[in-house]
Amino acid sequence: MTPIPSRLPTPLLLAFGLVNLPLSMLMSPTAAVLPNFYLEYSAVTLAGLATATLAARIFDGLTDPLIGYLSDRSARRKPWMIAGAALVAGGAWFLYNPSADSGVGHLLAWYLVVTLGWTLVEIPHTAMAAELSRDYHERSRIALWRQLLGFVGGVLFMASPMLLAGGTTKFSPETMRAIAIFIVVSLPLAVLLLCRAVPEPARRVRSQRVRFADLYRALLETPPLRYFLLTQILFGLATGAVASLFVIYASHYLGLADKVPHVALPMTLAMALGMPLWLQVMKRVEKHRAWAFAAVGMIAALSVVPSLEPGAGALRPMIAIMACFGFFLGLSSIALPSLLADIVDYDVWRNRQDRAAIFFSFQSVVTKLNQGVGGAIALAIPAWFGFVPQGDLTPAAALGLKLAFVAWPCSLLVPMLLLAWRYPLGRRAHAVLARRLASRQEIQA
Repeated sequence: MTPIPSRLPTPLLLAFGLVNLPLSMLMSPTAAVLPNFYLEYSAVTLAGLATATLAARIFDGLTDPLIGYLSDRSARRKPWMIAGAALVAGGAWFLYNPSADSGVGHLLAWYLVVTLGWTLVEIPHTAMAAELSRDYHERSRIALWRQLLGFVGGVLFMASPMLLAGGTTKFSPETMRAIAIFIVVSLPLAVLLLCRAVPEPARRVRSQRVRFADLYRALLETPPLRYFLLTQILFGLATGAVASLFVIYASHYLGLADKVPHVALPMTLAMALGMPLWLQVMKRVEKHRAWAFAAVGMIAALSVVPSLEPGAGALRPMIAIMACFGFFLGLSSIALPSLLADIVDYDVWRNRQDRAAIFFSFQSVVTKLNQGVGGAIALAIPAWFGFVPQGDLTPAAALGLKLAFVAWPCSLLVPMLLLAWRYPLGRRAHAVLARRLASRQEIQA
């Protein structure tokens, strides 16, 4: 295996991160668009859609850790990614191109195929990102490139109706077919480019063989991992609540239903444009401290929301508030993978195990659970106060919306930022780990 320099050249980072462009067009945008698309253009019912969604989430919870285990056990990343790209190429066309009489069986079967393919690429790819460099700061740079290219993929998906259908925002069957063709072609090509341009990371020390029991032993034997996941759970529940209620709050309380894209686009752009700035900040401020500072900024942005009065006058302030929130949220996209990569080093040193894919599979499961549970709790709070989307907005329902959109996320972000500030594996601790790992490697060489 060819050694990789500590300062990675930009073309190598581009070849590595490019996989995340078509990959990011699969899950998050698909999850937002596909349900309504199937309800409109196939025979799938709302009850069938709910069943398929539940089955897919259970499937994710089982396959994510399993694929992490298999990738770590084989000590290889690329073969799993090639297999995943092949599965996606075989399933995306059928998932995005249902016939008018396609039922829940069609949706569930091809959604599971594509989800499995996505996981086979995603888990080894994120683990590989942790292994490309041992440097505390270089890992943030790797995460930046991966996330920026993923952002481009998400934007391309959401903008595809306007690009392909003359300015409309509707996802028609023709548009979905074009997206499917793009993914089917581009993901295998991106994976093949990675395989040619990016060396398979070498194992750094002689580690114990990964066994199935390591799926739970990883949590028992790695205190920083438990600390990280707890912090991420609080963070994810908070951001999941905001994501679930953003459109509802803007539409039903502020009366900006027709202006939601005007608010969402600046927020998304602020996330992406802020990432290079956050990379520079994290060269001077420890990653976990920057994460805590970003949580303070998110709390400050949300705290202004209750002062907005419904009506057209709320548009510009809401744009500014959510753009500010998106700017601070963007830091997590590069800080979290980088922090988790440092924990992989701890595991290699402390437990003589190389379980990067298992660790990142845990993060993937937590992220998916946060999206579902965080959104469910956030939606339940206004319902308890009598909020009904089709009905009149009573004062009690308005209070419920404010509590769910502002108070509930902030109450989660406060303990999260305290945990992040006291994160145990900072720059100095990681430097000690790096020296010990280097010494061990020299002895075994």
